[in-house]
Amino acid sequence: MALDKIFLLCWICCSSVCSAPMVSVPSSHKALLGSTASLPCTFPPVDHSVLSIIWIFRDKEILRYNKTLTIFQPRLTLDVQTIEEGIVSLSVSNVIVSDEGTYTCRVSYGLKQEQGVKLEVEAVPMIKISRSEENLYCSVSGFYPVDIGVSWLRDGKPIPHSSNIDKDLRPWSNADGTYTLNNSLSVAPGGGQNDGTYSCQVEHKSLPKPLLKDLQLVYSDCVPDNEGKYSAGNIAGAIFLTILLTMAGISAGLWFLIYKKKYFQRFRVSHIHRSQMLDGEKVTLYCVASDCPKDPQVIWTVEENDGKKMEITEDEPQAEGEGNMLLDQEFSVRTDRTETDGRHNVTSSLSFTPEASKIKKKSVFCKFVCDGRAKEQRLDCSFIVLKPKDSMKFSLSESGEVLSCLTLREFYPRDIQIRWSCGVGHYQQLESNETFTLNPNSSFNIESECKLPGHLFKDPGFKVRVTWNHQSSDGEESREFSAWDPEFPWCPWMEEIINPDTLIHSKEGKFQCKIWGYFPDALEVKWLRREAGGQELFSVCPSEKYKIPEMEQKREADGTFSCTVSLIVSVSAITDQGAEFICRVGHPSLGEPLQRSTGALSVRGVPVVTNIRQKYRHIIMEIDQFYPQNIEITWHKAVGRQKDYWMISDDFIQNKLFPNSDGSYRLTSICDGIDLMDKMNRFDLYFTAQVQHETLNSPIQRDFQWERGVYYLLSEGQKLNPLPKSQDTAPSNSGPVERS
Repeated sequence: MALDKIFLLCWICCSSVCSAPMVSVPSSHKALLGSTASLPCTFPPVDHSVLSIIWIFRDKEILRYNKTLTIFQPRLTLDVQTIEEGIVSLSVSNVIVSDEGTYTCRVSYGLKQEQGVKLEVEAVPMIKISRSEENLYCSVSGFYPVDIGVSWLRDGKPIPHSSNIDKDLRPWSNADGTYTLNNSLSVAPGGGQNDGTYSCQVEHKSLPKPLLKDLQLVYSDCVPDNEGKYSAGNIAGAIFLTILLTMAGISAGLWFLIYKKKYFQRFRVSHIHRSQMLDGEKVTLYCVASDCPKDPQVIWTVEENDGKKMEITEDEPQAEGEGNMLLDQEFSVRTDRTETDGRHNVTSSLSFTPEASKIKKKSVFCKFVCDGRAKEQRLDCSFIVLKPKDSMKFSLSESGEVLSCLTLREFYPRDIQIRWSCGVGHYQQLESNETFTLNPNSSFNIESECKLPGHLFKDPGFKVRVTWNHQSSDGEESREFSAWDPEFPWCPWMEEIINPDTLIHSKEGKFQCKIWGYFPDALEVKWLRREAGGQELFSVCPSEKYKIPEMEQKREADGTFSCTVSLIVSVSAITDQGAEFICRVGHPSLGEPLQRSTGALSVRGVPVVTNIRQKYRHIIMEIDQFYPQNIEITWHKAVGRQKDYWMISDDFIQNKLFPNSDGSYRLTSICDGIDLMDKMNRFDLYFTAQVQHETLNSPIQRDFQWERGVYYLLSEGQKLNPLPKSQDTAPSNSGPVERS
């Protein structure tokens, strides 16, 4: 009765603590391309404070909820308000073809359960009909999946041999994963076709019924009705109107040029335009002069801030591919000229390749000289804009703070803004310290350091963001990280589980696993068990069979933590042979838990000699608690002295093997070593029994002496007290031998 109560209590504990709710999902769900798909997943309501929800797609976590959303992706949402009701459906917005596949809903509440729902994406085909003189064309596009049927009807009746299957036509793939298929039908006059309504019919999985697109064909028409009918008179009118408009445009243009030449003799010069200047990349400055009455001369001038200047003109002779070496830099000029109605337009460019080692502020002038008059534009700039190269590093302070350092290297000019923020969903500004350094090539480096309390990283949803703004980029650039970011350096490492050298039946076995290198100290460790030959994992809870010592975490010299976790098992041959224990470790820095396995366990039971007694001339020896059952007992005999032993024949030995309730075995061995000659012999008789088993390094041996009808057990050469004679009758060779 007491055992029944203990079993009931264990069953209640395992049911309430170590079990998971039943997860329910449909086998499949359909969604149209571009729509929002809601993949259902429900389970009986539980306390969601200890609940973990994971959605998996293509063997990767795409969403995780553990009190808060810690992993999620764009277009994926989970309504956390319905979790307490047992509803954790996944919403996928703006569905695309690559979203198709099986999504697994995994719910953990002690144990885990999971079910998969297949998302089937469908895209409705679009039909377009066109024609040439001899063919009708049906283009079907934007459909998914690929299987589709396209055929032609005339006046509602199928046209034989007009389907895409009959013609062995195959769709081709579009960039968005949908498909396109073209089908044509010959309608050449005299080919057996008649006037009438021709329809392109499409059958597809996404359509509740076939889709039709009609075209009215009249052989006297040039084009189909739905595309518009044009007579010869209409075409001639369109051509005449086009010619009239063209002539009017030309006349207006001529009038404008003549008017402009007469009244606007002053030419215009644009600003100097420039592209972004990066180290090692060619830069071109260009300037445009328009409406010049005569072909102008172009002069470029480069002036440094120390007053040095050089002029570069297009008239200076230079070989192809060569430039002008001015101010320790090579410059080249190119000028393109056009003339329209006596007006000259000129585009001139100055090209060079800036070097970071020659960062200097310069002024550039572009002058156009036309008919004695000059117009000049000026551009003041530094001829280098270097984009910063970014890197991050992390360290730990003695007080447990995370020191995050952003390094931006080799940028120019010096002006740059850096901003730090952090939070869970809502970001708050942080203070930081910046240090500038000047490089030999006049570029700059900056280190920006921010301190954060280490305990904040225990929340997997906590993120840190650093942004910087520099004129070398079009907009703000940033980096974001959290504890589960790949750059976070303090993920836990697990060593292999240390198993006992031998697992002995009815003894305790201790399994240990060292975990190190992690921060913060938010480690979650679970021990799991898999039965021999099974697949399902079961949580290991403390009980009479299992002891889980409290985990002690140690702070190392580098600021990280380490610990050794243990599981102590009361080993049983009947329950633990072939079973497997798994140590699973979770940490905010991990997307998936780490785990190590003991492998399939091999349990052994060491034989123990439990009882030796005499029944008349028989020696009865009992061996117990051994596993596996393979065991060997040999008996030997010597006459007169403990020397020259010979093996006693099996005819005088009885061995009986019995299974124990705990999975081990016991054996009773009976030796009848005294025959008629021995009774007449004046010499003492000696016997030896040896027990051999795979768990023994050396055999167990017991030595006996027969003297005047009594067996003595010998140990270290000493005579022991004689074994008591049994009052029972001696057992027969065929009768059962029972353990006393």
